[in-house]
Amino acid sequence: MDTTLNFRPHELFLIAGPCAVESESQLRQILSNENRPRLIRGGIHKMRTSSKSFQGLGDEGLNLVKNLKKEIPFDFVTEVTDARQIETLNEVTSIFQVGARNMYNYELLKELSKYGKPVILKRGFSATISEWLGAAEYLFNLGEKNIILCERGVRSFDNKLRNLLDLGSVIYLKKNTPFKVLVDPSHSMGLTAYVTDAALAAVAAGADGLMVEVHPEPACALSDGQQALNIPQFNELVEKLKKLAPLFDKELRM
Repeated sequence: MDTTLNFRPHELFLIAGPCAVESESQLRQILSNENRPRLIRGGIHKMRTSSKSFQGLGDEGLNLVKNLKKEIPFDFVTEVTDARQIETLNEVTSIFQVGARNMYNYELLKELSKYGKPVILKRGFSATISEWLGAAEYLFNLGEKNIILCERGVRSFDNKLRNLLDLGSVIYLKKNTPFKVLVDPSHSMGLTAYVTDAALAAVAAGADGLMVEVHPEPACALSDGQQALNIPQFNELVEKLKKLAPLFDKELRM
């Protein structure tokens, strides 16, 4: 991918893949799907609430992706959790992702702004829109085309869903900022049964793209399997998006 986002006007872009890179077989199944997403996501380093949870494959995962890209060229999106990871991740990633926990890590954002690659900046768990945009200012050296804001839900008083998906933020950002805006229906809803409906609602709200978790066998996933679509479910979502996108003057590009 170019250092500037090469997205067509009115394009609805799709980022999909597992929460974490677990194995070569896992990625191959996603890459061989008839509806292969334009951008493949997968965590190499994972920030987990519990230190006992799977933390990602680290260097093993990095080498796995690096070798697979030599055989099957694809654009890769992965989270950077520490400035010390940037150099090595830069070898395999087309777009850096900054997770919700790191939205306030301004030193990390300043370091990323030196590399010239697009950055997806996820909204913090309790961040206001103003705080989120303030964090984005640390990336301004990249140019507005390389800054992508991702709404992934905020914390609320309710416990029925993992987070509260704030589609109002999408509407506000599209009317008041120049940035591309993504929605992550997987983290915001937290359960597979609700992901597709949330994704469709995000398109109606004006989102430029979606970031969806997909796993060949969600029940066996090492992280966040409860919110991942399996491949047939993902294909069903793609077919719905193809029909819905034109109603909002967009075209899904795979």
